[in-house]
Amino acid sequence: MTVSRVALIGAGLAGLTCARALAAAGVQVQLFDKSRGPGGRLSTRHSPAGPFDHGGADFAAHSSDFAQQVQQWSQAGWLAREGGTGYTGVGEMNALLRALAQGLPLQLDTEIAAIEPAGDGRWQLRAHQQAPTLGDRRFDAVVVAMPAEQAAPLLGASPALAQAMRSVRSQPTWTVMAAWPRALPARGERLQPAAGPLREARRDDTRPGRPRVAGVGCRWVLHASPQWSAHNLDAPAVQVVRRLLEAFSEALGVQLARPVYAEAHLWRHAQVPSPLSEPCGWDAALRIGACGDAWHGADGIDGVERAWLSAQALARAMRAT
Repeated sequence: MTVSRVALIGAGLAGLTCARALAAAGVQVQLFDKSRGPGGRLSTRHSPAGPFDHGGADFAAHSSDFAQQVQQWSQAGWLAREGGTGYTGVGEMNALLRALAQGLPLQLDTEIAAIEPAGDGRWQLRAHQQAPTLGDRRFDAVVVAMPAEQAAPLLGASPALAQAMRSVRSQPTWTVMAAWPRALPARGERLQPAAGPLREARRDDTRPGRPRVAGVGCRWVLHASPQWSAHNLDAPAVQVVRRLLEAFSEALGVQLARPVYAEAHLWRHAQVPSPLSEPCGWDAALRIGACGDAWHGADGIDGVERAWLSAQALARAMRAT
């Protein structure tokens, strides 16, 4: 069967990249995502204190293909250099993902519960009850572009892909977004304490194109270490805020004033320390695929670049079917 209509589950960088590559080849695509907007782990959290890039906030480009793509995104005004070799979205990290989603059919607030046979050699998707109806939609192929732990249950129709995803383990990260009425006495705009629960603290409001908000002098994003996060998965958010603010105060060596805004977010599948070496997963017989940062780990590159390379590899494999 010719692959002419494809459903893609997940509108992060991998899902959007794969969708754009397939659409450019004349394939009809339909994206689904459970969130209110595209982005995945490159999302931006909007708040009364301003936007926070609370997930992946910058990335580097090592491979020639990705470096060329990043250069094109920069020329389009979606990315800016930060920290010498790093890149970030202009205005907010999610600017890149919103740009990539333009022109693609994307159904948000839709959590997919299962991929099921449609009875005619094609596939259909079943959403959770609270999601909008999917109608009678049948697809020649389905792509799952989600963290491995979320992808595995959806890939049951392909035992090989499901097993591959079950072999991958993600690390969690508790993140605190906090704002103060005045700038803090920090040396630099990024701290990486050598010990304690805090892995990194990054000032967010001084990055390229970030807006100023009345009454807010600075915004910081605090990422806990994977180890601390794993041991505190069930901790109340208010407790996480208090502990990471304490660790931030210790790292600065000052007593912090009370923030005007503080909120915690748990990324259960923040990063993949040991991704699969294969570039992507494609079950050609069943026409089910998987891509994302759980794949393409052979070159030792970081998660954003892995997600993009994996999505490109899957799109090539699907077009060759």
